[in-house]
Amino acid sequence: MENVSNKYQGQVNYKIYYAGKDFDYIKKYGMMMRGTLIINEEKRIDMLSKKVIEDAIRNAVEEQS
Repeated sequence: MENVSNKYQGQVNYKIYYAGKDFDYIKKYGMMMRGTLIINEEKRIDMLSKKVIEDAIRNAVEEQS
């Protein structure tokens, strides 16, 4: 994650919410049963792996360009 974070720093906003740990997402995104990636407060990805996270962030940066 640090490689992706450093590579695309400032180009895209993303946050990983952990079910049972984070609760500030509930009002905006509803209940989650597992870790969830939110990109630019619009796109929600539930099935997380290192590759999925990297690809999703990379695609979001390309879409903004």
